[in-house]
Amino acid sequence: MLKSIARRIVGGGHGATARFTLPPVVFEVAPGFVSGFAVEGSKRAGRRIRKIALQPLSPQSLDPHLSRANICNGEEFGRATAGLISAVGNGDGRFGLVLPDGAMRVALLSFESLPHDYESAEALIRWRMKDKLPFNAEEARATFQVLAESPGRIEVLALAMRDSVIGEYESAFAALEGEAALIVPAAVALLPLLPDSHSSAQVLIHVCGNWLTVVVTSGSVPYAWRTRELDPLDVTNYEREIASEAARVLASAGDRTQAEVGSVWLCTRPPATSDLAAVIASAMDREVTLMRPEPGLASALGQDDRSRFEQFGAPIAGLVANAS
Repeated sequence: MLKSIARRIVGGGHGATARFTLPPVVFEVAPGFVSGFAVEGSKRAGRRIRKIALQPLSPQSLDPHLSRANICNGEEFGRATAGLISAVGNGDGRFGLVLPDGAMRVALLSFESLPHDYESAEALIRWRMKDKLPFNAEEARATFQVLAESPGRIEVLALAMRDSVIGEYESAFAALEGEAALIVPAAVALLPLLPDSHSSAQVLIHVCGNWLTVVVTSGSVPYAWRTRELDPLDVTNYEREIASEAARVLASAGDRTQAEVGSVWLCTRPPATSDLAAVIASAMDREVTLMRPEPGLASALGQDDRSRFEQFGAPIAGLVANAS
């Protein structure tokens, strides 16, 4: 699927670019848990997860949001991140962060043309995104990737996150004494797990805590992307709302993709305790397949850690699949 997340949101309070490289340790922050993964090997020799650690978070510790403080209980959050770092190592100061979908704005933009130099292109994209951000665009760190080009049309995946919010997460991992080499939302990290399909569209549904992201792709290009917060207190309608939202996003993307949907993929973390896949399948009238990480990546781990990887490790598996 998206085999080259070629650019990243970086530390230091400025926009920059770099080729995608997989840091030796990656940490994910999500509603309800934080996790850490140490990766070893190379694409040629084969990569595998060397260590994994998971720490639960109380619901009051993290509130993913675009424009306000995300970390609500710094003491608990600090203990959790310290435990992860102790368990998986510091990667010699090179680490990646996978952050909640709700903390970062993802936009799909079309242009007739883009400036050739990155800084001018970023300025144009930042200007186009200003109406999509609930804060001043000058406060954002932004990055983008060109997904497809044809005469007179350029499709772009753009990411923006408020600098102060990124600073919260970076500060929480300050003990690593380095700079995050990669910062992406979880749904972006999942995209490389979608199989290549040039003849049909695919739908990715990512549910993590009370945040839902639905992505519709055709070929290697996302054509629809929606992230929204679910009502955590509305347990009765939780499954129904996820299914309805996925069906709405698919319907709105239909005119653009002009391709029959071949696959619907569902990634829930923690794993759904009820038959959410069946509810979605009924609402969309399509079979739903659970997205799981490649088990061979965890072959070096013990049984308990292999189980944790299967339940929580899909985003890191996507980053491994994307790495050169």
